[in-house]
Amino acid sequence: MYDFLSIGDTSHNVFLEMTDDTVHINCRKNDENCEICFSWADKIPVKALHDTIGGNSANAAVSFARLGLKTALYTHVGKDDQGERIVKTLQADNIDTDFVVTDNDKMSNFSTVINLHGERSILVYHEHRHYAFPKIEPAKWIYLSSMGEGSESIFPDICAYTEQHQANLCYQPGTFQLKLGSAPAAELLRHTKVFMVNKEEAEMYLGIEKTEDFRQHLDGILALGPKIALVTDGTKGAYVSDGNEYIYLGIIEEAPRNEATGAGDSFSSAFAAALSHGKTLGEAMLWGQAQASSCIQQVGPQAGLLPQSEIEAILAAHPGLQPEPMR
Repeated sequence: MYDFLSIGDTSHNVFLEMTDDTVHINCRKNDENCEICFSWADKIPVKALHDTIGGNSANAAVSFARLGLKTALYTHVGKDDQGERIVKTLQADNIDTDFVVTDNDKMSNFSTVINLHGERSILVYHEHRHYAFPKIEPAKWIYLSSMGEGSESIFPDICAYTEQHQANLCYQPGTFQLKLGSAPAAELLRHTKVFMVNKEEAEMYLGIEKTEDFRQHLDGILALGPKIALVTDGTKGAYVSDGNEYIYLGIIEEAPRNEATGAGDSFSSAFAAALSHGKTLGEAMLWGQAQASSCIQQVGPQAGLLPQSEIEAILAAHPGLQPEPMR
């Protein structure tokens, strides 16, 4: 039996580290609606280049595996060098790749990540995939995240799998799934144990105006069916509720923010891993924050992912980081 079955798209990522003399950030009122700008029809120098693999579900799978959990991944890759590299990289982290599908007539997904001041803008290329949920042995937990158009066709199979094996479902919707909305995912949401998004994604999914009232975010998600709602807010912390407890946790402020790709994946996956170990909501938030604090110190979404012993060491070194009831 698997501890976690991760489901979602995987990509080959190239990170470009930029500098202020070649790239400029223009922001409107209150540092919102910012745009990244560089010269038109010019050659733009790059400070450094990093070549990695990524994808929300693959990032989560690596996090689970490094936390000592038996993990499998269902994903699609192309029949190309990038696809072979993705598989080998996953195997190096002891992830079961028996359910990685190679699409012979397609390329692997690809992303270019522009990194400046620890924040990233991502240019994404996704191949259209034909998703078909494979026959997989039982798993205690399922982690479903970013997939492309047509992935909603496997929602009924995922629901049936959770019922058959009494599995706990974590749903961290990606871009297409957020645009798809809650109505086509109604049954999936009723089967969801934990629903994970950031603040902006929560507002988009719920169709609400921007607000700092996080109870509105959490209660709106819980009303759709999930048992637990987790909403992250970048450098401002994170919020969670099961309808009874409403908890806030801040960040480890002294952790240097080198590159933010995968911060949400690292938080959400460590949170889910902690729940799988029987931790409380507050304890799971601490695991998530420790994993995220390490992730943002490295370039790429997987380089900073830690085993349980190192997460516990980070938390021991920061006893002042404690979850608190939401006001």
